[in-house]
Formats: sequence, structure tokens, C-alpha cells
Amino acid sequence: MSPFTGMTMMNKQEEFTNDAPNKVSQGVIKYDGGKAPIYRGAISYFPRAIEAVAAVSNFGANKYAWKGWENVDDGFNRYSDALVRHLAYEGKGEILDPDSGLLHAAHSSWNSLARLELQLKEIERLGGVQEYIKFLQG
Repeated sequence: MSPFTGMTMMNKQEEFTNDAPNKVSQGVIKYDGGKAPIYRGAISYFPRAIEAVAAVSNFGANKYAWKGWENVDDGFNRYSDALVRHLAYEGKGEILDPDSGLLHAAHSSWNSLARLELQLKEIERLGGVQEYIKFLQG
């Protein structure tokens, strides 16, 4: 069970199906109840946005390195700052990032996902959201 979504991601804990009982007896089911609907809940909802974020990933990887962002010192705060900078540029009427030629909105989204990923990894490392909150409070 994921400590931050309440859903099962890759393990088989608390496995159940949402299929009808007659389907269960026939064996035509899938044990995916309680698991995050990653395709239906993200990719099919936001295909253009995900493609735009992937373009930012590609730009960054060519400029720096693939997955290098994961080890940037103070990454959570630095990606938070970058997120807000891109929002501010867009708010002042600059739609495209002059360095990449890509939408500031895509850069903001990428930075939002990067900081969220780092936060979720830290929550996992500490053993849950409450432990993370305690850690932040000192």
C-alpha cells in the first residue's frame, strides 16, 4: 500500500477485483482493485501535457544528463524555485522559454513533477507522511 496515495502500486498486498461475482467464478477477472489507474488517471487524461513535459525532459537530458536531476543538491527547493520562475515568466506574458523554445507551462509542470517525485521518495525513505512531517518540523 502506498503511504502517500493509499493505493497499491506494484506489490500484491490487499489484492482484490472490482469485477462482477459471475466473472470471478468464470475466472475472467483482473486483480487490480485499489491500484492506481496510471493510464486512465494520468496518461489518457493529459496526453498533450505529458508529451510537453517529456519534451522538457528531453531538452534537460540533452543539456545535462538523463536522470541527473534526481541528484541535484537541494533539488526540492531548487525545482520549487524553478517552478515559480516559469509561472512568473508566463504571468508576465512570456509564453515560450527562450532557452528551450518550449512552453513555460511545460517547464512549470516538469518542475512540479520533479519536486513531487523527490518529496514522495523522501516520504518512502522516512516510512510515511507523518514521519516526513515530523522530519520537516525538526
